[in-house]
Amino acid sequence: MVDYKAKKQKKMDTWWQSDLGQCLFAEEQEVLQSLTNHFYGYYQLQVGVTEILLPANPRPCRQLVMAPMADVDGAAELLPFQSSSIDTLLLPHLLSFSTDPHQVLREADRVLVADGTLVLCNFNPWSLWGLRRLFSWQDALPWSGSFIGLPRLKDWLALLNFEVVSVKSLMFRPPLTTVNGLKRFVGMEQWGKRLWPFFAGAHIIIARKQTIPLTPVTQRWRPGKLFPTGKLASKPITREGIDGQS
Repeated sequence: MVDYKAKKQKKMDTWWQSDLGQCLFAEEQEVLQSLTNHFYGYYQLQVGVTEILLPANPRPCRQLVMAPMADVDGAAELLPFQSSSIDTLLLPHLLSFSTDPHQVLREADRVLVADGTLVLCNFNPWSLWGLRRLFSWQDALPWSGSFIGLPRLKDWLALLNFEVVSVKSLMFRPPLTTVNGLKRFVGMEQWGKRLWPFFAGAHIIIARKQTIPLTPVTQRWRPGKLFPTGKLASKPITREGIDGQS
């Protein structure tokens, strides 16, 4: 199992170095850099990609990368961190290649502090990228991954009591393999953000771990509490009693 994960990670690292992988990386890095206000707290962790995507933060913080040959090595399904120890957690396309994405999200919930931030980079199946996946070899990365739709991902986060606070859409151009081909369709990025954001090749989801239950606890109304009992008022007060007359 360890060898399989290591080989898979090596293949994914190789794909990130391709023209298409570098184009996606640059686009996501630019978007994440504009979201520094969501990356708060001292401990910030990125899982699954060796090259750092975490945006530069002007505030004092410690940023770690969990990947082979990086700061920390481990499995996303069993993060080697204490509960409630991470302020911001970035998972770039990790759910698409995990054998148990639900467990990955449960671990994210466990290690994040109260009101911590979870950032997900996710491939969109309802896009030209998803269409390319249908007509690609299932053993080729990233097309062998499971592309998770945005509505389903929001449902999974809601079950863990995460609140989605922002969604950014990117990569509307076709997933071509050459730099020249990608540059030819660069104009589709601006049009896509305005006209068809749902069909983006990738989404960046910002979610906050909520600590207050969504359903308020109601207390049953007891009308007897609104009126004095017999011990407090044995008889009604009359005008004669106020004037001192019996």
